[in-house]
Amino acid sequence: MSLVPARWNDIRKAVEIVQKAGSHTLVLGNGDVKDRADAVEKVRESGADGALIGRGIFGNPWLFSKERDYRHIPLDEKLRVLVEHSFLFEKEFYGVKNFEIMKKHFKAYASGFDEAKELRIKLMNADNALEVREIIEEWLSHHRVHMASEVLQSV
Repeated sequence: MSLVPARWNDIRKAVEIVQKAGSHTLVLGNGDVKDRADAVEKVRESGADGALIGRGIFGNPWLFSKERDYRHIPLDEKLRVLVEHSFLFEKEFYGVKNFEIMKKHFKAYASGFDEAKELRIKLMNADNALEVREIIEEWLSHHRVHMASEVLQSV
């Protein structure tokens, strides 16, 4: 993770140098790209031929979808995809990589909603995908009951 912001103005300068030289070298910008729309905007502003996305993909497998916007994915779907991601991680990396590596994705999936921090704390204690599923199922069950009681109280 970079501790300094990307300098897209320098990418613009690189594009200008390539253009002045008459080169056909592709210039790709990289750094601080949050999503597709942000990538398109940075490419437009800098004149680069494209943008690379790194951390922006964490917790957002919908990133490259033209049909779905991450900001409008229902929370229960995001959390269910986290469970699926955990099981796929185990399937692909069992015996090769420690499950602790998977935990770097938890904050990206579980953030921006009430009790997100508490859910992440529980998830960080999970040792495997099965435990992640149990934690998410319990949280969703509690959350739905809690939401239902709020709706009933407001009637």
